Amino acid sequence: MNLRFTSQPLFLTFLLCAFAQFASSDELPPGFGKKAGGDELPPGLMQAIANPTIPTIVDATILGFNKEGHGEIKVNAVYKHDSAKGKFVPPKSVRGYGYVGSDKIAPLRVVIGREGRYLLFLNGDLLHSTYNNRFPIREGKNGKLEIGIGFNGGGGPWKPLGEIVRGIPLRKPATKNP
Repeated sequence: MNLRFTSQPLFLTFLLCAFAQFASSDELPPGFGKKAGGDELPPGLMQAIANPTIPTIVDATILGFNKEGHGEIKVNAVYKHDSAKGKFVPPKSVRGYGYVGSDKIAPLRVVIGREGRYLLFLNGDLLHSTYNNRFPIREGKNGKLEIGIGFNGGGGPWKPLGEIVRGIPLRKPATKNP
């Protein structure tokens, strides 16, 4: 290949850009032009509701935010809770997301950013995790409630809420070993 001096930097830049994804990746997915690396986006709603470590799943409307950024909520329905005696009192407000191993909390205003109706995954008065902790709920064209099942509440695709909540695992009663 006969390259002139002026085209060599352009050629080297092209080569560096083309192979940069392979240089820092520990695994490569099959196919052309796929994302390299092991840090993939978490699964959507159906996989998130099947997670047994989520203590509480509620349908809640965020009514507003206080000056600390905590959200005042109205709980429309409780689909799952970890209350030992079956009596569950949902929180009146959600502070946000608490970072693991730290006392710091990302306020709900920062994490969600707007008022509205959501399916929230809670751990007390905090969101359960950084990913897959809220999914928007809206009224569909036919008057039935729909939920955005995309990653982390980004919205569509939209599915009927009743169909989705049937997939939430029920809490197993505690059994005593004799």
